[in-house]
Amino acid sequence: MLSPAAPTAPPAVPLPRLPVGMLTLLGATIFAALTTEILPVGLLSEMGADLGVPESRVGLLVSVYAVVVVVGSIPLTALLVRWPRRTALVAVLLTYAVSNLLVASAAGFWATLVARVLGGLAHAGVFSIVVALAVTAARPEQAGRAIAYVNAGNALALSFGVPLGTFLGTAVGWRWAFTLAGAGLLVLALGAARMLPAAPAPSAAGPALSIGAALRRPALLVVAVTIMVFTLGHYTAYTYISPLLRNAGVPEAALGAALLAYGVGSLLGLSAAAALADRRLRPGLTGAFALTVAALVALGGPASSPWAATAAVFAWGVAFGALPTLLQTAALHATPGSPDLAPSVVNSSWNVGIASGGLLGGRVLEAAAPPAVAYAGAGLAAVGLALLVAPAARRRTGQRVAATR
Repeated sequence: MLSPAAPTAPPAVPLPRLPVGMLTLLGATIFAALTTEILPVGLLSEMGADLGVPESRVGLLVSVYAVVVVVGSIPLTALLVRWPRRTALVAVLLTYAVSNLLVASAAGFWATLVARVLGGLAHAGVFSIVVALAVTAARPEQAGRAIAYVNAGNALALSFGVPLGTFLGTAVGWRWAFTLAGAGLLVLALGAARMLPAAPAPSAAGPALSIGAALRRPALLVVAVTIMVFTLGHYTAYTYISPLLRNAGVPEAALGAALLAYGVGSLLGLSAAAALADRRLRPGLTGAFALTVAALVALGGPASSPWAATAAVFAWGVAFGALPTLLQTAALHATPGSPDLAPSVVNSSWNVGIASGGLLGGRVLEAAAPPAVAYAGAGLAAVGLALLVAPAARRRTGQRVAATR
């Protein structure tokens, strides 16, 4: 007599493939946006000499750009949500292109600053559009992977865009780096117009949350404050990474290679974020914050040498490469059903740190030796880590108390 067959589990249904072509275009947009934003960091000396201003003044080209993003992100999202996303993305890409070409042809510092303000306006809207397009193109359980795919543009900007721009700027002149960026953005605008699907404006379906309602959510506020404090620390150091590396003995000609190590590390961090974002979000965030603190302390340490500094920069890149995906995912969890809103809050909060970090780092660099910039960044990143860990600790304490009753 045959025994009955053992029950078998139903076959796993594979998730549908992500829309790779569309996500690649969106990742290229992030690549161009981040390269445009950070490019002056690697060209502080060259731009300062050409424009007749000190390095600390050139740092304002990053800081003022970030201030425009802070002020503009949420209002622009409220405006752009009324536009079809394809139209909105083409418009911001064209604005980016014009900004870079104006920077390349500017005759002096103030003209350069005005052109950077125009780029900041484009940046204020781009992340809400790109993240919303990525999230709505994927299933909910794939949202973290889709964001990670798009954020490959972030990692590649740091690993290739900024180092190559730095190399080009030091080899043939910084203006050529911005000219090339402007031309690439024009190509991306054409690609977006041809590749992205035509769709009605998101507001036609009625967003699940208004901007005001999203900002009143405690979970989103915690994410926003954590981002502001952490990025303040990160950009206090990163805006002036060139003087930091030179202080550790890295020669001027090797700065591009050190920045490349940061970018390669960020690619590894991005890969980790893709695996962690949908399943192990909080441990991933905690680990990335802690690694940033350790890397900055090592970079500013008295025993830092060219090789040790490059290794610390690599570890810093691993941590920071993971954070855009992890933090965007955390913000989306706080505003379910409204993919346009969370990215604008993240973008604005992120650039509070960028703007303030550039200013704070400049003041620290004027008053003390470069290691002080790394220590200041590490201290602020540690505060961000405490903000991240505290809510989870309170929840665990509450659970233990409840269990004893």
